[in-house]
Amino acid sequence: MRSLKYQHHLELELKTNSACQTICHRQYTTYPLRLSPLFRLEGAKCNRAYIYLINTSPGLLAGDKLSLSLQLAEHTNLYLTDQAATKVHPMPEIGQKAAVNYQIVLNDYASLELVPEPVILYENSVLEQNILIKLHSTARLFLSEIILPGRLAKDEYYDFNYYWNRLKVTDLKSNLLFVDASRLLGQANRFESNKLFTALPIMGNAIAVLPDIDLQLLIAQLEDSSFNNSQTMEVAVSILPNCNGILIRALATKTLMLKNYFNYVLNCIRAMTKQSPIPYIAK
Repeated sequence: MRSLKYQHHLELELKTNSACQTICHRQYTTYPLRLSPLFRLEGAKCNRAYIYLINTSPGLLAGDKLSLSLQLAEHTNLYLTDQAATKVHPMPEIGQKAAVNYQIVLNDYASLELVPEPVILYENSVLEQNILIKLHSTARLFLSEIILPGRLAKDEYYDFNYYWNRLKVTDLKSNLLFVDASRLLGQANRFESNKLFTALPIMGNAIAVLPDIDLQLLIAQLEDSSFNNSQTMEVAVSILPNCNGILIRALATKTLMLKNYFNYVLNCIRAMTKQSPIPYIAK
């Protein structure tokens, strides 16, 4: 197993060019992280950049500590996703873990849509994740995650150790806007056999910070969707404190259902802000 001394980094800074298009101003990566070329999936003149984050290793192993830094200058617009799901591999020795740390800064009128592929928690795995986001009052943010409590196709279900995630969002002067923290137990989970979790084992979370949107209208659209009438999915939406935004919790039977739902939410947001819908993104 790898030692905790191994640290892998990714740094990405974006700005706009003379044509008001988002471009890479600076990027730095070390093994196993890589970035794809920048794509303009909405047309050559579109401001928004699409980029894939690529992990060239088999996944997260014991001792891995990934550090990712994103800085979006004013008026930049980024959609960032993974090339594939993140596999968190077994860590049989006590005290072993993998860690992922994000530091994100969004300046004036910047927009970030961070839509990673699912995290799969293998038997005896541990993942700790910290996300710190600093944003200007005019910046937009959409951040989602999907958690699988094991390799469900192999009947591996809540055999991991634990998953811990802490999200902290502040303004650019470090004044706290909100914090969201969760700790999901695996083998020690007393509720793993609860009907809610066994029937809907796949978990999804999302936040959207939207300074120029009517949140009540957005929530009404989300509540009126066909997803809320499904027997295979449960969704709850609430308004975030201290900023104009929403928090979404969801449970589902299938990963694709959650991915489609978060795409639906993002397209509702784009429609309300007069932006193009999400194009097909090959994986």
